Order: sequence, then structure tokens, then C-alpha cells
Amino acid sequence: MEKDHYKDMVLNQLEDGLFYQKLNGNRDKSTMSKIRKLIKEYSDNLTDKEINYLKNFEVKTSNFYGLPKIHKSKEIQDHVENCDSMYIKINRPTDLKIRPIIAGPSCSTQRLSNLLDILLKPLCIKVPSFVRDDMDFLNYIPDRVPLDTILVSFDVISLYTNIPHELGLKAVQYWLEKYLDEIPERFSNDFIIKGLKLILENNYFQFDDTYYLQIKGTAMGTKVAPTYATLVMGYIEKQLYEKIPSEFDENFRLYIEENWKRYLDDCFIFWTKSEVELDKCHSMLNALNESIQFTYDSSSSKLPFLDINIIKEEEQIITDLYCKPTDTHQYLDFRSCHPSHTKRNIPFNLARRICTIVINLELRDKRLQELKNYLKRQNYPVRLIENGIKNALKIPIAELRKTVSREDKKDKQQSIPFVITHNPRNHQILNSAKGLLPILHKSEKMKDLVDKSQLIGSRRQAPSLKKLLTRAQFSTQKVAEIQKCGDPRCGTCEMLEVGQSKTLKSGTVIKPNKSMNCKSENVIYCATCPTCNKNYIGQTNRLIDRVRVHKQQIKDPSIRNSPCSEHFDRCGKGKFKIYPFFKMWTEDKIPREAKEQYFIELYKPSLNRK
Repeated sequence: MEKDHYKDMVLNQLEDGLFYQKLNGNRDKSTMSKIRKLIKEYSDNLTDKEINYLKNFEVKTSNFYGLPKIHKSKEIQDHVENCDSMYIKINRPTDLKIRPIIAGPSCSTQRLSNLLDILLKPLCIKVPSFVRDDMDFLNYIPDRVPLDTILVSFDVISLYTNIPHELGLKAVQYWLEKYLDEIPERFSNDFIIKGLKLILENNYFQFDDTYYLQIKGTAMGTKVAPTYATLVMGYIEKQLYEKIPSEFDENFRLYIEENWKRYLDDCFIFWTKSEVELDKCHSMLNALNESIQFTYDSSSSKLPFLDINIIKEEEQIITDLYCKPTDTHQYLDFRSCHPSHTKRNIPFNLARRICTIVINLELRDKRLQELKNYLKRQNYPVRLIENGIKNALKIPIAELRKTVSREDKKDKQQSIPFVITHNPRNHQILNSAKGLLPILHKSEKMKDLVDKSQLIGSRRQAPSLKKLLTRAQFSTQKVAEIQKCGDPRCGTCEMLEVGQSKTLKSGTVIKPNKSMNCKSENVIYCATCPTCNKNYIGQTNRLIDRVRVHKQQIKDPSIRNSPCSEHFDRCGKGKFKIYPFFKMWTEDKIPREAKEQYFIELYKPSLNRK
């Protein structure tokens, strides 16, 4: 995708003034202050571990990016259908939309969001329409329906970004009060609502070096978002059930409540009423809240929901796999650098999915043959494919469609993963690790915690080309530059050297890795004597604080602890210039000091020698 095209599409969303507000700086610190205040208010009800988890971590600002909805672009679909190549090129599809994602795995509110998600998730199963996944939905699909049944799916328009905060908080409050016993007693409703409000109102992020705040809806990316959206939709549906008797009757209400099923913003119902009643019900849904609007599709023969294609043949219901028009079935190549067991399990798992969804024998065999052809194209051995299909066919449909509860998974959760990055050339060290367990078992506590049978091997994926070449952070600024902050009260502006590079006394030219100013944090800097041009390299948490310390040490010899202070006092007549040139990716002091030492050894600045 062309960078300018992508940037224009994102800015069209961010600068509409309805959902996002542009800011003049980073607000992570103020958000953390609010979280600490909330924790302090409810500290009696939180454990020390929970308090430490919520507030003691390295905060990184969220990044905004847009996922192109290629499967909804008619232009892209047409190119895919009419092209024999595995690669197509379309410069700027006019009908392409993007899904807004705010990536903040270490943002200020993410850990609070994770805690609230754990607390609120048990309430989701109390929502009558709740569908956990496609497997859960399969168990709701009847074998037969009345002849005049219509297949109908409803979809909410941009649900996450359209939920008003007031509606969302009211919905969560409703479910909390209705099912008090589902939440641990020590977590009050006030704590949950205040925490949720804090998350919704402090969703800060950056795009192209500009900071924004989401002022409406919730972020697609924060941990609690799916649970929050599920509860909001459940509350909307409750309002629908209450309103239906005034327009229809009680039997109609019972019919809707029993047959309406929903996964997040995707809803489905086997409609046995008239089309006039369907349109009326659709209008009722859209009248419940002006921000939450529904669209619907209907068919008397075939309609997809999740990855299931629901087919109606007279009174019989048949389920088939649903693949989007842009799906080219590019499964993992068998020659790729992945663990052998991962690749060898793929034919079985894909065949099992087909056998779970497709019951009709003739259609099932057709899909399995297609799978065989797809995998052969990806260089899977024919015998491996056939064995995977054969093993999948042995499993009874009742077992395939069985929903596994949390209790059934309990034993698996006791396992302790031993994680290493996968590399086929590396020695398999799991057995070596197990052999060293007696060292841990010298501690009575560790002996009880870690058993040899609990330790299982786990391999994380090494960085792929996509991970190496792409990132969530977007910036069009081609050259990093140092600039003054412009604050009239700033005491660092007069000392700061600006520009895109700096030349050391040795003649070496250094360039900053990021654009920075007086208020930059976690940086490596170069301080220079204005008289003789000698250099000193140091590191600091906050540049303005370090400048203040240098000034104090120049004025007061009794507190000097760096070799450059005396030189700046004697040769520089109390003056020096400072140039930050490397911004760290972490707030941790240890890697910052290591990086400082690396640059000292690289550039050999004379004022660092004692």
C-alpha cells in the first residue's frame, strides 16, 4: 500500500472531530497518576501483587494503525477472481476501508483493562444471545426448519467506535447489579465502573508523531473491549425484548429471545415470521440508540455467519465452510522454518475443522479433496495429508462439536512452559533443563511448585519478514531532528544544540535516531564545551533534569561527580551545549547505561576520561 494513500485514509478517520481529538503532547504520565489515585482509593480491597501489577511497569504509548478490509473491497475481489497469479497489484482501490486498531500492549491503561476483563468476562455467558465461537454456534443450529424460514444476519456498524461512554457504563452497571455473585466480593461495583470510565476516557495514542485522544467509543485493541462490547449489546437486546410486546405480543418476544444469537456485533436468527415483521423489528433495533445502528442481510437459501455457510434446502439445514472471496488458502508452506510438529499437525487440524462444520458426506468429501489439493500446493507430503484426513474422519461428530469447559482444561493449565525461540540448528535443551531441576528442588518451596512432569517444551516464533519490515508505529518524518521545546520557562532551550546532526571534536558526525527536544526522556546525550569543543557523553532519564544537575555541579565543586563539570567551569566559563542523539526504547536504567558505555567506547570523548 502506498504510504501517502495509507496516511490519507487514516487521517480521514482521525481528523473527523467526532471520535478523536488531536493533542499537543503525551498524556501517559497524567493517566498513570489517575490510575495510582484509583488504586490508593481502593487499596484495602486489592492484594499487594495486584497493586504492583497495576502500577509498576514500563509504559509505552499506544500506536494507531488501520487494517485494510480487503475482503470488503469489490475492486480487490474482482482482481482476485480474474487473476491466475498469486500476486496482484492495485494502486489505490477506491472502495477500500480500514479497521481502526489502537495497539497498546504496554500502554498506561492496559493492565487495568486486563484486570477488568477478568472480572467482567463471567457476565458474558449470562447474556441470552451470547455465542462463544463458531463451535458454540454450531450447537444452536437446528437440523430442520419450517419451509418458509428466512436466514437473517444482522451487523452493527462500527460497534467499538460508536458505543457512547454513558451507554457503555450504564450497561455494565446493569449486568453487575443483576449478577452480584459473579464478581468476587472484595471488588466493588464502584471500583469496576470507575476503572472502566478511566480506561474509556484516557485512550491516548499516537500516529505520525502526533498525539490523539479517542473521545467516543472504545479502542479496538484494549483487553476489556470485546467483553465490554458484548455486555453493551446484551443491554441493547434487553431493551429490545422489553419493547417488543408493545409492538407485537409476548410470544413474539419469547421467539426473538430464544432464537437471536450473537457473536460480538454479528447476529443471526432463523426467521419464521413475515418480511414485514422483519423490517419492523429492524426499525425497532435502530430506534433503541442513535449511535448503535444495524444493517441486515437475508436469504431463503444460503447465508454465512462467522466461518460457517448456512444452507437451507427446503426444510433441511446444511452447514458448510465459509471462506471470504479474497481467501487464497495460502497455508504454511511445509518447507518453512517452523517446528516439525507444528507443520505435521496442520493437515489433521484443517481436516478436523471440515469434519466438524460439514456433516453432509458428499459435501464433506468434496471439501477434504480441496484441502488435499491446497496442501499439496504448499508442498505437504501426500501421505501426511491422507493420514491427517483419515484421523479426523475417525472422530465422532458429537465429540468434534463438544465444547470444552474451563474445568476440563484445568489439568493443562498446571503445565509450566519452558519457552525458547525456535531455531532448527539449536540444541534441544528441554531435557537438559529437566536434568537441572534437582538444583531448584533444594528449595522446599520450589520443590512443591515445580515438578518434572509439569515442564513442557514451548517454542516462540523467530521474527518473520513481516515482523522485521513492518511495525505498528507510523511516521513520515524521514530525518530525525533536535529542536527546542519553545517553552518560555525552559532553562534547557538556551543550552540545546539543534539540527539533524552534530560534529564531534574528532570529526565524527553523529545523527539522532529519533526527533527529540528539551523534554525528551531516556536519552543518551553529548555535552560540549563551547570554548574548546571537547565532548562528554552521558545518559539520563530526563534531559531537563540532567541539564539542571550539570549546572549545579558547575557552580558547586563540592557536589561534582562527573569529570566534565570542572572543565565546563574552568574552560567553558560555566557554559556548555547539550545534544541528545539516541532515544532508548525502554525506561530501564541498566540498558541505558550499557548503551552509554557503548557510545563512550565508540567515540572516545576526552571529557569522559578520568
